[in-house]
Amino acid sequence: MTYSGPVIDTHHHIWLRKDVGWLADPPIPRMFGDYFGIRRDYPVEEFINDVKPQGVAKSVHVTAMWGPGKALEETRWLQSVADKHGFPQGIVSNIDLADPEVEAALKAQKQFPNVRGVRQMLYWDTDPVRQGAPRADFCNSPDFRRGFALLEKHGLHFELQVYAGQVNQAVELIKAFPGVKMILVHAGMLTARTQAAIDQWRAALTMMAAFPNLHVKISGLGMYSNGITLLQARQVIRDVIQIFGAGRTIYGSNFPLEKLHASYADFFGAYRTVLSEYPEIDQRRVFHDNAVSFYRL
Repeated sequence: MTYSGPVIDTHHHIWLRKDVGWLADPPIPRMFGDYFGIRRDYPVEEFINDVKPQGVAKSVHVTAMWGPGKALEETRWLQSVADKHGFPQGIVSNIDLADPEVEAALKAQKQFPNVRGVRQMLYWDTDPVRQGAPRADFCNSPDFRRGFALLEKHGLHFELQVYAGQVNQAVELIKAFPGVKMILVHAGMLTARTQAAIDQWRAALTMMAAFPNLHVKISGLGMYSNGITLLQARQVIRDVIQIFGAGRTIYGSNFPLEKLHASYADFFGAYRTVLSEYPEIDQRRVFHDNAVSFYRL
C-alpha cells in the first residue's frame, strides 16, 4: 500500500542568494558538483509549492551555512519566515561548538522558538572538496567536545554528517554522549556505487546503529550521483531501514539541492515507491511519526 498520510520533510533549505556566501560569484567547487541551477533565490513560497502537493505538512530547515558570523542572522530570518508563512516548523542552526563563546551562542539561538538542534560540518576525507572539518577526528578534539557537552544541557540535538571512513571517530563521539540525541545526515553519505564503497558504508552504519541515541535521516541520496534512480533509492533506503529499523529512520529531501536533478514530485515518488513495500505503520513512522518525536513537532 502506498502511503498517503501526512509527511514531514526534515531536511531542506530556503534562502535569498544575497545572504549565502557560497552562492555568490565566483562559484566554488562543492562536493555535490555543478550547482548553477540553485545559485538563485529559493524562497519559502517556492518550497511550499514544491512540497504541499506531496502531502508535506511540516518541515525542518537545516542551516544553509550562510557564512562566518551570520548564524544568528540566518535563524532570525528563518523564524520571521516561519511566523509569516507557517514553514519551517523546526530550525537546525549552525553553531561552532569549538568556539570558546559557544554557550552564549547557544543561548542566543534558543531565544527563537522553532530552534531544535545544531549542525556543524564534521565530514572529512583526503579530497579537499570533501573537507567540511579541519581534520577527520575533529569531533574528538577537546574544544569541540567542550561545546558538544552543552547540547544536552540546552535541550538541543546534533545533526551528524560524516563519511563512512570516519566511523571510528564518530562512534567515539556517539558513545561518549549517550544523553545527546543525534541524527546521521544524508544516510551516512554513500559517495560511490561500487560494491566496495557500499560494503564500507554498510559496515559503518552498522557500527553506529548500535547506539540508541542515534537516528538516521534518508536525505541527500543523489548528492554524489547527480540524482537518484529508483534502484539506487531502493538500495539505500532498504539498507538503512534494515540496519537502523523503521523506528529510527526519518525522511528528509535535501531540497533545493536535489532539485538540480529532479522535481519534488519525482524525487519523493521514488521514496514513496520504495516505502510502499513496508507495512503502513512503518511508512508512517519514517515519513511522519519519528520526526514528530525527534524534532518535537
